[in-house]
Amino acid sequence: MFRKKWWLLAALLIICLVVFYYVFANKPAGIDITAEVKKGNFKDIVVSPGELMAENTVYIQAPSGLQSNQIYEEIKIQDMAAEGITVKEGDYIATLDPAIVNKKIGDVQLELDRAITTLSQTSLDTTLQMRESRDAITNLNFQMDQKRLALELSKYEPPATIKQAELDLEKAQRDLTQLGEKYKIQTRQASAKMDQAAREVKRKQDQVTSLVELRDKFRITAPTKGLLVYIIDYSAGGKKKAGSAIRSWDPRLAMLPDLSSMMSKTYINEVDISKIKKDQKVTMGLDAFPEVKMNGIVTSVANIGENRPGSNAKVFEVLIKLEKVDSILKPGMTTSNNILINEVPNKIIIPLEAVFSEKVGDKTHSFVYQRRGNAIEKREVKLGKSNDEEVIVEKGLEPGDKVMMAEPASAKENKIVLLK
Repeated sequence: MFRKKWWLLAALLIICLVVFYYVFANKPAGIDITAEVKKGNFKDIVVSPGELMAENTVYIQAPSGLQSNQIYEEIKIQDMAAEGITVKEGDYIATLDPAIVNKKIGDVQLELDRAITTLSQTSLDTTLQMRESRDAITNLNFQMDQKRLALELSKYEPPATIKQAELDLEKAQRDLTQLGEKYKIQTRQASAKMDQAAREVKRKQDQVTSLVELRDKFRITAPTKGLLVYIIDYSAGGKKKAGSAIRSWDPRLAMLPDLSSMMSKTYINEVDISKIKKDQKVTMGLDAFPEVKMNGIVTSVANIGENRPGSNAKVFEVLIKLEKVDSILKPGMTTSNNILINEVPNKIIIPLEAVFSEKVGDKTHSFVYQRRGNAIEKREVKLGKSNDEEVIVEKGLEPGDKVMMAEPASAKENKIVLLK
């Protein structure tokens, strides 16, 4: 009886060991990492990261008039309100450093003082010159009276004496006429000099006034209500802040985006840009909130490529409008844009990670590791279109088959089962 029980226990133990070996010890490495071959609609998509922005934005800029006042130097930002606050119209935004404008006012004020001195000197010079001309005319008039009297007294003199008196009077009259014409010209010249000097004074006065008004605008306020977002300063590698520079050719320092309508701006490489068309549908994710999924539509595709900072490759700007706006969305958030190029129905699809390749002779074969019972088979597949995640299998697999997501070491040296 005891021997029967012993043999029974021994047989059960052997059976358990065999089962354990085949189930666990002979289990190929990585067999748990499998994917089921499925049949469905294949989506041909282009994936590109983007950045959220408002469709409509009011920009806050340095006061206009920098260039018109011949200020081309960089203007420093002295102080700025905190980014991300909600402001109302007229709320404080920033203060600019007035040092350059103050220096300009000082320089122009010196020029104004010189212009006033020039105007005063011109007035004195022309007054003296005109007085001398008037005195000369008065003297000539007196000389003519003398010549006229001499002519009257010479009527009892010989004809030659009378003739000489007539000539003297005629010459005096001619000199007076010429001096009168010269006086008119001098009057016009004096008037022109005075006008020119007065205009220069007025120009400098206006310039000082304009500079003072410009300086008064260096305390910048919000033109409307909105969320305060600072402009990126590419030359400094960050956003505008206290100490950043404002340039006359780019006076923007902040913006007030309208968050009721938002877009994602992305850049597509020159290889894929030909696939992108207006009105294509987009599925969008947020890096900050992976659980949030949004829908959008392509609204704009650039016709001209550009080089982005840090890259020599040409890219094209693409704008995607969100169908619905959520309160968690903020300008500058990073998005993942899946632009739907085409959708092919009823296709056998597997993950890209399940596809491997190997060169046999002169030909490279694509294959998968397919689990068949306890064995793993390297099976050739004919592939179709692919996206960043999946690929179409035209031949070699059927829906429901299991394929390995990682290359198992135990089957790496197996021969590929080629398609017939």
